[in-house]
Amino acid sequence: MGKALSKSVTLILMSLFFILNQSAGQTSRGSLQGAVIDRKNDDVLANAIVTITNSRNNGRFVTETDISGHYSITDVLEGLYTISVMRIGYEDFTGSILVDAGRIKEYNIYLESVDIEIEKVNVTASRVETTLQQTPSSINIIESQEIGNKNPMTFSDMLEGVQGVTIQRTSGINVSSLSLRGSSDVAGGGIGNRVLLLLDGRPSLTGDSKGALWSLVPLALIERTEIVKGAFSSLYGSSAIGGVVNVITKKPTYEAYNYISVSHGFYDKLSDSLKFTNKLLTFSGVDLIHSNSLGKFSYLLYGGYKSNDGHAQQTNYRFYNLNTKFTYDLISNRDIELTFGYTNSDGGYPHYWRRDPGEIPEPFKVAENVIGDRIDKETFSADLYYRAFPSGNSKYSTRFYYYNLLSESVFNPNNPVSIEFGTPGYEFTTFIDSYNFGNISQFDIELSNRNYLISGVDLQWNIVRSAPEEILYGNQQMNNFGVFVQNRHDFIRDNFGNTILSATFGTRADITKIVGGMSAFDFSPKFSLLYSPNYDNVFLDDASFRFLVGKAFRSPSIAEIYFKKSLFGGYEFIFNPNLKPEETLSFEVGYRKQYGNRLIFDIAAYYNFYDNLIQYRNIGNGIYGPFQVQNVAKSTIAGFEVMIDYNSSIKMFNDNLRYYFNIGYSFMQARDKSPDTKDGLLPYKPKHSLNFTTNLNFKDYNLNFSGKFQSRIEKVVFYALEEPDAFFIMNMKLSKQFNSGFSAFIAVNNLFDTFYQELERIAAPNRNFNAGLSFEF
Repeated sequence: MGKALSKSVTLILMSLFFILNQSAGQTSRGSLQGAVIDRKNDDVLANAIVTITNSRNNGRFVTETDISGHYSITDVLEGLYTISVMRIGYEDFTGSILVDAGRIKEYNIYLESVDIEIEKVNVTASRVETTLQQTPSSINIIESQEIGNKNPMTFSDMLEGVQGVTIQRTSGINVSSLSLRGSSDVAGGGIGNRVLLLLDGRPSLTGDSKGALWSLVPLALIERTEIVKGAFSSLYGSSAIGGVVNVITKKPTYEAYNYISVSHGFYDKLSDSLKFTNKLLTFSGVDLIHSNSLGKFSYLLYGGYKSNDGHAQQTNYRFYNLNTKFTYDLISNRDIELTFGYTNSDGGYPHYWRRDPGEIPEPFKVAENVIGDRIDKETFSADLYYRAFPSGNSKYSTRFYYYNLLSESVFNPNNPVSIEFGTPGYEFTTFIDSYNFGNISQFDIELSNRNYLISGVDLQWNIVRSAPEEILYGNQQMNNFGVFVQNRHDFIRDNFGNTILSATFGTRADITKIVGGMSAFDFSPKFSLLYSPNYDNVFLDDASFRFLVGKAFRSPSIAEIYFKKSLFGGYEFIFNPNLKPEETLSFEVGYRKQYGNRLIFDIAAYYNFYDNLIQYRNIGNGIYGPFQVQNVAKSTIAGFEVMIDYNSSIKMFNDNLRYYFNIGYSFMQARDKSPDTKDGLLPYKPKHSLNFTTNLNFKDYNLNFSGKFQSRIEKVVFYALEEPDAFFIMNMKLSKQFNSGFSAFIAVNNLFDTFYQELERIAAPNRNFNAGLSFEF
């Protein structure tokens, strides 16, 4: 019995020793948690790598912030640790933190964005923030710094430097077509655009034509622009059949910020045989931004003004823009954003150049009987956005938006339109009043560390009032209901959690209905593969291969169905209520390679097969029509793109000369496969285009050269045998930073004064000069 008692006591003592030892171990450990936040605008940052190390106890812990931007590290031995944070687009952070035993340490980390970043992120290609290297589609990003280095006068000027982008303009702020890989049509003057314009994720298309007012986006308000090419109806529905341009505007700051910019310029004088006035033709602009915060409330106010005499008759304009953005942090992980926008523009109504019978063309003049015609546009938008993070692996957002466009065209008493439809001796006015209401709601959930699922609904109501009905569309309404879902699955990952092979599958269903007219159901699936091999090889290291196939659609717009007369060219149209949605089956393969922090190389090949493509066709016996919008049986657009992006620096006079260049080339072959075609060509599709940018920065000076080559247009619609020739233009800008808040610039656009056309019988701007000052404080 004594031995048994002794054995029991021994076991009890050993158990107590083990428990006390464990308790001591547990009390010597603590935890660390917090969030990684953008210092400028207080946004939480997902996918940031957080590392803590302790050289004394050899402790090292690595984690990644979740969807809500939070991180958590548990079971950490007490002691002083070095904490470091890395996140693409931000400067690395390093600090020290003391972990106490038995306590949870709260530690938020604020990151500063970098001025120059080689690897960038986007949200448009998959509706989820992703690096370009991990994006399974072709995408270009234009940052606000690049806009500042160049000298774009309008938003459309900024986009023309992207390979695969083709722009045709009738005047400074009137864009007839903006096309990605030849997708959009030109003949309708922006009607039925096949590229979706988003402003902070909100569709910004007019209710009547489904076109975008590309030139009315204020450049000073842009943080970055993402241009995604290819069929993206699986996420965005109709109008994204050719791609998406998403403009992300500046967010309110949590510190006082002010910006003032003024500029003024003039056009080079034309020769005596070309000039239409002896007046010096000038242009100017002003931009004002103020941002600040009051507790959890932050705001941004913007005002802008542009005035331009125009480089040719009827190309003058004035443009006003007001924008406000308010954000409020409701509670932890929930915030709300409210945006209001207003624009007002008035300018000359664009017309083809003057060509009297038996006389030579006068490219900077228009016919006498259309001088004084004008077009006024007024837009108002409101946007309410709510975002919540119910948990660390889920996110919910919803956006309600409203967009109104009022457009009035006024024709002088001598215009043939006024004579035919108006009262003799009086001006004649047409108007279009369109309203867009919509809601986009999206739910994200990280099902596991290998599966990321998004789903959502997209509701739109478009109401159009227009008159007179014998020219325009009358009163119409179009409704759309769409649902979408997408899942990304990582099949293979390396030991560090980097994705090697992933696949994304998404699909969307849309119901479109014109009240009293056509209705359609469309199904848009998409599948992509991304392979990022983990090999120490010059061609495979830091490289990715992508493959994408998708089906997309575009429903005909109200304007395309009911359009009756072109007021731009005076052509008659026979309206076509039997138009059907057009569809495309799109394929793309691509390769992207990043060489350290200096060089990026990207190449992509694509093939788009269109069925029921909507085109303007001449159904008359002569060159003047009449015309009708019809479904072309079949067509194909195929090609490839190459982009090289390089930046580096060298020592010069004890300082760094930083240099950067970007060059992009695009080849495109567009074929009309309809049985009644004579030449097999689709109109307004240039085969070759080349864009380049070179930027030199030394001390406080920055010198930028940018240029574009475009090959000859082989086919046009309205003036056969007058196809625009090939052209090359070059621009230059020199800027000087005097201190942290004051800078000045001088610039020349169309440096060599090249005469060129983007459309037949429309002269593009001749050489022009401008200078400006900006203040930030």
